[in-house]
Amino acid sequence: MAKLQWSSWMALSEIRAEAEGMVLEPAGTKDAAYAWQPVADVVETAEDFRVVLELPGVSREDVSVEARGRFLVVEGRRAFAKETEGGVYQVLERSYGPFCRRFALPKGVSRVEIAAVMKDGVLVVLVPKVRPELLRRRIPIS
Repeated sequence: MAKLQWSSWMALSEIRAEAEGMVLEPAGTKDAAYAWQPVADVVETAEDFRVVLELPGVSREDVSVEARGRFLVVEGRRAFAKETEGGVYQVLERSYGPFCRRFALPKGVSRVEIAAVMKDGVLVVLVPKVRPELLRRRIPIS
């Protein structure tokens, strides 16, 4: 086994490779490109998976829920609203701007029947499981 002589120039080449990878990836594929990520819970019941996201201050029109490939993608934007006229913020802890959360869809779910409900700043996405009788169906032969 050969001994590798590390140098600081190697780190620069790693940084360059990472930067090239970021440029070559399609826009929106990395969660780190977004300003913030809402907190989420995923609960599995006998009938479905429920994804619950906290989105206070985000309007229903500013959120999109899509099934893309093997993922459930929730994207949106929380607009910055300056609440004090002429004042200067001393502390600004709330996050604003675009957000994205991606959840892997397990096998055995119905992508066609996914539903979403938003109320009081909480988004609930229901991903129903395929019922066993729908997984197997006898096809009549004519």
